Amino acid sequence: MKYRGPFRLMIVRSSMILLLIILSGCSILATTPPEPVATAEPEPIAQPEPEPQVEPEPVVEPPPPVEPPKVVEPEPQTIEPLVAIVISDRTPAYVEVADALREFLDHHEIYDLSDRSMPPQAAFAAIAESDAVAVVAVGLASAEAAAHYSSVPVVVSQVFNIAETGLLSERVKAVSVLPPLDLQFDAWKEIDPTLKNVGAIIGPDHDDLIAEAEKAMKDRGINFHYAIAKTDRETLYLFNRLVRDIDGFVLFPDNRILSRTVLTEMMAYANRHRVQVAVFNEPLLDFGAVFNAGTLQGDIAATIAGILDQVLNDDFDSVPAISALSAVEIRINPAMLQKFGLSQTEIGIDVTVADSK
Repeated sequence: MKYRGPFRLMIVRSSMILLLIILSGCSILATTPPEPVATAEPEPIAQPEPEPQVEPEPVVEPPPPVEPPKVVEPEPQTIEPLVAIVISDRTPAYVEVADALREFLDHHEIYDLSDRSMPPQAAFAAIAESDAVAVVAVGLASAEAAAHYSSVPVVVSQVFNIAETGLLSERVKAVSVLPPLDLQFDAWKEIDPTLKNVGAIIGPDHDDLIAEAEKAMKDRGINFHYAIAKTDRETLYLFNRLVRDIDGFVLFPDNRILSRTVLTEMMAYANRHRVQVAVFNEPLLDFGAVFNAGTLQGDIAATIAGILDQVLNDDFDSVPAISALSAVEIRINPAMLQKFGLSQTEIGIDVTVADSK
């Protein structure tokens, strides 16, 4: 065939060209890197926002308590006019009151009725001739003499049964023999907070004292059990019945219904029944009393001086028949505290009370 050779040549050339094109395409494909596939980055997990820090409010210290202004008690004014002090005898309690009064008196004279060289009538005759404006009678004998013979106002001290004597009048006034009972029971509750039932036996004519004791105990959650006696044997009988219902007993210094024998039996019986006894006479601590509530001689003297001021101011009529004292002196019996299981170290009695024995 005429065109067979050239046609074959053309096919060969076309095949070579096609082969070159394919090889060229492969080369291009091999050298061109694939485009990176865009991958979506994971969205960040939302973290909770921290709570805002609240600045703490500054601690405001409370201002220091303002102490109330101290009341400055005026110094006791001494009494210039002459005052006669009449004591029944040289009993230490009487002498101590007379000595304490000197602080309040510019001029005074002391008369001792136990001095046989001057009987009571003569002593008061001498007082009447002096310039004395008042008499302070210390003890029952001097109170009786003053009520009979004194021509000037009389202030009586150290007489327990003064109401029974009938001596009190418009010109004869007295100062209490006992310390304030509310202070005594404050001290007792310090000594024994469990105190609940307290008894007492007293002679006639002490209605005001009974009322004072009843109120002082009621205010402190204490039940008051009392009886009235006329003799020492009746006192012992009533006490033996009363002791079963009480855990404390107040021994009032009523010598009309007490004797040494009865007193000794009562103290022994109280100790056997574990009844605490409070007394007003310090030597009775040796008999088994738990504590003694005593008066302070300075307090007695200051109270008397206040009454004498009213005498000078022509105000004696407004003075009560019996003026109360304002302080107490507590003396404890450590052995009895131990017996009753009371700790002396826990007693915190305030300034109105003396140091423990």
